[in-house]
Amino acid sequence: MLRKLASTRLAMDATTLTLRLCKAQIRLECPLSLTRTTPLETIQKFPPLVQWLDTLDTQTLNANTNDKIVVDKITIQSIDEFGSGKIGFLKFKVSATHTQENKQLPGTVFLRGGSVAMLIILRTSVGEQRKLSFQDDSFVLLTEQPRMAAPMFNMVEIPAGMLNGKGEFAGTAAREIHEETGLVIDSSELIELTPLDGPQGLFPSVGACDERVHFFACEKTVTDEQLDQLRGKLSGLRDDGELITLRLVRMCDLWQQTHDMKATTAMYLWDRWVHKQCQ
Repeated sequence: MLRKLASTRLAMDATTLTLRLCKAQIRLECPLSLTRTTPLETIQKFPPLVQWLDTLDTQTLNANTNDKIVVDKITIQSIDEFGSGKIGFLKFKVSATHTQENKQLPGTVFLRGGSVAMLIILRTSVGEQRKLSFQDDSFVLLTEQPRMAAPMFNMVEIPAGMLNGKGEFAGTAAREIHEETGLVIDSSELIELTPLDGPQGLFPSVGACDERVHFFACEKTVTDEQLDQLRGKLSGLRDDGELITLRLVRMCDLWQQTHDMKATTAMYLWDRWVHKQCQ
């Protein structure tokens, strides 16, 4: 015998957002079970959401008739906070309609904000000539740590980290390098790899996530003794659950030593940068 299940609608807290440029209005709603601990006012100030709305504003303002998309509602589904109490991740559903086709668009969004990724190249000879990645036998510094989203217990990656609320790319990269590897690098030593035309960063999973990765490289001259000290070194903010072990891989072997998309992308961007310097 079949039973009909009564549908229940969650009690919502709601407000109306008005985009600054195009003046479009969007209903922002969130279950009361979430706003009891994280008020709507706090959610609205979450930097990745502010940036998402700014981008939506610009896209809406500049869209032609054939591409026009109307967003009229955002429904918060879950909020993850860091130990500090600040919002870390936000998941929501967007009600978005392509006006010409009169079709609802897929609207699941996982909001986490931008990040930085660093290709750290370690050389033992001063003034060594730069080479393309597949020819370079210098070492690249990697991190190995558990990544439960995969889930992989020993994921090997290039160092990376989330942006702070101010969106300071180079400063964040230098800080993350120190936290994950112990190396002290001034932001002025970083080489900008990300293409500067278009959005600031590259989207690794734009089907559902807003993350933009900004890429840097850094070359350091070290001794053989320093290389040995880095191999297998334990690092990371261990009190925050970052159980990081450092690994060294030759640049020419990097592509086959990791499943990290950031590493492969960084190699490609590095080769483009080296080629440009040689012109």
